[in-house]
Amino acid sequence: MEKAIQERIQAKTRDSQLFEIFVNHFEFSPKTAEAAINTVKEIYELDRYDPDRMCETGRVIRQVVSIKAKHGPRLRELPKVTVKLTVDAGAEDQEVFRKHGASGLREVQICRMTEEALEQGGVLTQEDIADILQVDVRTIRRTIKQLQGRGIRVQTRGLYHDIGPSISHKAWIVSLYLDYKTYSEIARTTRHTTTSIKRYIMDFARVVLCIPKGLNLAETAHIAGISERLAREYAGLYLRYNTPEHAERLQDLITKASRNVASEEQKGGLAVS
Repeated sequence: MEKAIQERIQAKTRDSQLFEIFVNHFEFSPKTAEAAINTVKEIYELDRYDPDRMCETGRVIRQVVSIKAKHGPRLRELPKVTVKLTVDAGAEDQEVFRKHGASGLREVQICRMTEEALEQGGVLTQEDIADILQVDVRTIRRTIKQLQGRGIRVQTRGLYHDIGPSISHKAWIVSLYLDYKTYSEIARTTRHTTTSIKRYIMDFARVVLCIPKGLNLAETAHIAGISERLAREYAGLYLRYNTPEHAERLQDLITKASRNVASEEQKGGLAVS
């Protein structure tokens, strides 16, 4: 079992990403693709350089299966994408660890990394997550089962392709706020910190401010500083919650966001108005 897991991990390296491109896009034979990769590495002395380690503190760079990949072909022949994942969010993760322990922190890390991968066009497997967090795959499987028991879907590759995309954890957290939950209630339910919860809510508010301006999705995402995928989710969330029942909460949020945006514009930040 461990050997099979390691083989699947090795099938998602930069070499395998280049191999897939050579074979599927340039129609190289597998043997020619291997030879080309080895020649390039030798000429440029790439064995001395690991680009996956050239990343800011707390984050890792990984090659993962593309969100567009289908089931069936050999893993090495599937299209890959390069993603940046946050393993350690610093003070926020320390706060989660103090309140919920190692298992609670692992839940947050798993949810965060799977969503970051999706936002960058990739999907993680349980083996990917275990390799990044340096734990046994059984531990990841058990943690995901615990999350699912609380109604939290973790979009690993198998679940994403079997069931399809679902609402992100960030959008779920915002929906709890729009349902008049307090920050402390949301923190207890989701195990996210109050700081991260407030950040997600403010990102949502920026999207809401962009909607009346007629901006397209790319412009909205740029101004809000989030992915287009998340901007689309937030816009859909606004349409669902733009009702008399939630009007007070939305208006309060828009008022706060408008003040924040005005302050940032005075400092030279991105303009929404």
